[in-house]
Amino acid sequence: MDDSWKALLSGRSGVMLALISAGIGLHGFNQFAIVAALPQAAAQVDGTAWFSWAYTLYFLGSIAGGTVAAALRDGIGARSSLILSTLVFAAGGLMAMAAPDFSWIMAGRLVQGIADGLIVAICYSLIPANFPSALVAKVFAVEAVVWAVAAVAGPLVGGLLTEAFSWRAAFLAVAPFVLVLPLLAVAARPKVTEAAPVLLSYATVALCLAASFVLSLSSVATSSVLQVAAIVAGAGLFLPALKLDGRFGPKLFPGGAFRLGSTLGHGFWVLLLMSASHSVGSVYLALMVGAVWGFGPAVVGYIVVLMALTWSVVAIVASRVVALGPRHRWMRSGALFQFAGFLAVGTALATASVPLLLAGQVAIGTGFGVAWASVNEAAMEAAARSERDLASALLPVISTAGYAIGAGLAGTIATATDLVGALDSGNPAGPALWLYGTAAAGAVVTLLFGFGVRLKGT
Repeated sequence: MDDSWKALLSGRSGVMLALISAGIGLHGFNQFAIVAALPQAAAQVDGTAWFSWAYTLYFLGSIAGGTVAAALRDGIGARSSLILSTLVFAAGGLMAMAAPDFSWIMAGRLVQGIADGLIVAICYSLIPANFPSALVAKVFAVEAVVWAVAAVAGPLVGGLLTEAFSWRAAFLAVAPFVLVLPLLAVAARPKVTEAAPVLLSYATVALCLAASFVLSLSSVATSSVLQVAAIVAGAGLFLPALKLDGRFGPKLFPGGAFRLGSTLGHGFWVLLLMSASHSVGSVYLALMVGAVWGFGPAVVGYIVVLMALTWSVVAIVASRVVALGPRHRWMRSGALFQFAGFLAVGTALATASVPLLLAGQVAIGTGFGVAWASVNEAAMEAAARSERDLASALLPVISTAGYAIGAGLAGTIATATDLVGALDSGNPAGPALWLYGTAAAGAVVTLLFGFGVRLKGT
C-alpha cells in the first residue's frame, strides 16, 4: 500500500484532503479571527456584562452539532449535510455581523457553533472511509499544519479587518472557506462506510447537552463554590448519558467509549485529558505573559501560537515514522512532553524566564505533535467497523469537551488564587504555579491512560 505524501496529495485523496482541510480551516479561522473583534463588539453594543456568553454559547452549539453530525450525514448524505452546515454557519456569521445589540452576537455565535460542530465532526467521520490506514497519520499531520496557519493568520487577518473597517468585518475572515467548502464537497464525492445508518439518539444527546450547559456555567459563575459545583454537576451528568446510552433509543457512543480496558475507551480519555490539561494552562497564558513581561499584543500572540507551530512541525516529522514500536513509544511520550512543558511554563512565569517560557511552549507543542495523530488513529480503528464513522465523528467533540472542562477548572483556580489581583500587581507567580501544577497533574493521568492505547496490529 502506497503511504507516500504523493499518494495523499494527488488524485481523489488530494481532493478529499482539501475538503477536510477546508472544514478544519473554517473551524480554526472562525475561532482565532474574531479574538480581536469580540471585545470591541461588546464595548460598542453594550455587551461587556455578557461577553463570556459569546464563547459559552458557541461551545454549547459545537457540542450539539458534533453529537448529531453522524445522524445528519447518514440522513441526508455527506455532501448535502456539509453544504447545509456551511449555509447555517454563514447565516450565524451574518447575524453577528449585522447585530444591533449583543444578544444578536450571542445568537449568531450559537448558530455558528452548531454548524461548526457539524462540519468538523462530519469531516472527521469521513477519514476512515476515504483514506487507507497507512495515510491517516499524514492526514492528521496536514490538519495540524492547517490549525497552525489558522492560529497565526487568523488573529492577524481578523485584527487587520477590525482596524481597517470595524469589528463587523472580522466575521468575513472565514468567507473564503465558506465559499470553497461546498464546492469541494461536490467535487470530492465523499464516501461513507457500509455500516448501517446512524440514527439520532434524542435521549443521550439531551443528556449530553444538559451536562454541557451545566458545565459551561462554570465559566460565567462569579464564585469558586459555584464554579466547582458546576464542574462536578456537569461531569456527573455525563455518567448517566454513558450508562443509559442505547436503552432509550439508538446509541450515540460506540461500544467501549470511555471504558477502561479498551483501546477506544483509553483513546477517548487521552484526548479528553490532553485537551483539558492544555486548556487549564492556556486560558490565562496571554494575560499572565503580558503582566510579567509587559510585551505588546503581537509578541504575546506569537508566544501563545508557538505551541501550535511546534505541533505542526513535529506532527509532519512524526508522520514519517511507520514502524509500530517507535510509533507507540512516541505516542506515549506525548504526555511526558506535556508534563515537562507545563512545569517549564509555570516556573517561567514565577521566575520571569523568557527562555524557559519558550522551551515550555515548544515542549507542549511537541507532546501534541508526537501523540495526537496516533491516538486519533488508534481510537478510530479500535471501534467496530459498523461504528467507525460514529467514533470518528465524536473525536472532535471529545476534544472540545476537554477544553471546556479545562477552562472551567482554570476559572475556578483563578478565582481561588485571586489571579486578577495578581495580574494587577504584575506578579501572577502563585496562580501560575497552581494553574500549571494542575495541568502537569493532568499530564501524569494522561500518561497512565496512554499505556492502554494501541495502534492496530499489536
